[in-house]
Amino acid sequence: MNHPAAIKRISPRRLAGWAAALLLLALAARMIAAPDAREELRAADARFAQGRYHEALGRYAPLAAALPAAELRLGLVRALRGERDAAERALRSAMQRGLAPADYQLALLYLGRVLADDGRPALAARTWRLADDCRGPRACALRAPARLLAAEESLRAGDYGAAEAAYAAALAEPMPPGWAPLARYRLALLRAPRDPAAARAELAAPPDPAAPRDPLLAPALPGAAAGAGQLAAVLAEPVERRPQQLGQLYLALGLYGLAEEQFARVDPAGPDAAAAAAYAAYTRYRAGDAAGGLARLEGLVARQPDEPRARTLLALAYLSNADAEAAAGEIESVARLAPGDPDIQLAWASWHAARRDYAEAGLAYGRAVALAPATERGRYALLAARFHLATTYDQCEAGLPLAEQAGAALPADGPALTTLAALRYHCGQFAAAADAARAAQARGAGPDAAYYLGAALAALGDRPAARAALIAAADLAPASIWRERAELALSALP
Repeated sequence: MNHPAAIKRISPRRLAGWAAALLLLALAARMIAAPDAREELRAADARFAQGRYHEALGRYAPLAAALPAAELRLGLVRALRGERDAAERALRSAMQRGLAPADYQLALLYLGRVLADDGRPALAARTWRLADDCRGPRACALRAPARLLAAEESLRAGDYGAAEAAYAAALAEPMPPGWAPLARYRLALLRAPRDPAAARAELAAPPDPAAPRDPLLAPALPGAAAGAGQLAAVLAEPVERRPQQLGQLYLALGLYGLAEEQFARVDPAGPDAAAAAAYAAYTRYRAGDAAGGLARLEGLVARQPDEPRARTLLALAYLSNADAEAAAGEIESVARLAPGDPDIQLAWASWHAARRDYAEAGLAYGRAVALAPATERGRYALLAARFHLATTYDQCEAGLPLAEQAGAALPADGPALTTLAALRYHCGQFAAAADAARAAQARGAGPDAAYYLGAALAALGDRPAARAALIAAADLAPASIWRERAELALSALP
């Protein structure tokens, strides 16, 4: 029998226990009704693994407050998008909140990359060194990537000895799938001058056994060993030609110290002597000693006035130094030495463009196309079309016909078809632009083709397809201007 007196006899402790039980039941009911946060995290991870960073960002953001692992991934996406401040905040916050050992090491890798990109290489190096202190096989598997990233930064800074040691240290550890080829290529680059046999051995190493890649780690790989074939070709050159060829390869890669060393090794009495002296002087200019490099180039031209390479490189230096009058004098001299050379017209086009005289630059590009051999005309037309696209000068009257010419001459060239898509889009030919963009994508073109496909489809009113193409453009190059343009276009879609 219920009686008010009986209720009064219930102790406060029992009442508190009932209240706690009711609270737990309410929380359990909410958990059953709400989606599992970890299930949402797995769904976001699936987008990340597919390279769908735009979607992954939107899924990680609402989970970050509840799950440190989600905040870590938010930092990864921000880092890949080039949003350094936001990435650093998210990564540091996730580390402070507590992460599993392997996740903590992953955060160190990406944090170091963000710091290096932000102009703090010493702090980045210290961050990557922390990865050596690891616990467990999954966490310690990230030591090699951390060492490779540190090696890349040393190479960028011109500390070749430290870079070589770090690449070797990375290869001394078990490497995740896909990482070893880059380390071997870089080691081959660094060892080629003094030990070509060892360099060849690095390039000839057997490929990695097929294995699944860690989808969160894979985007941190700096790049592919795309230049391995070119290096192998240089190493196959006769010994006496190798220093000049290596020097030009290093110069193209921005490895100026290595380039100068190789040019200095060229036989001063050999056939490459004049070219080596000119490239050595230009390397000095590019390496930061503008006054010294210019003085050496001017001295070479004074001693060998009929040497076209020295004059051409001196003209380039004058152009980048905004000395238009001096550059014009060198171009005129080279034109007298090589009349009818279409590259002379390209030089004049660059000269006029540097002075913002786009009308004359366009005429010079037209002359270059007309003078080019038939087999090369498509390449010159593409250069001219890109000038009109980049400057927006006379895009439809002059630029579009040049792009059509380049596309017809280079039907398997993704960049040529992308340029055609871009100019068709800017000239209001939206359906034709979409066709060219699709053809460019079929031939391996990048985010710019996806962007112009999305922009053309948006102009045609096909919003779902436009949205998909623009998101693809943002995902293909998340730290580029194409991602920014794509997301701006996405925000404008109804």
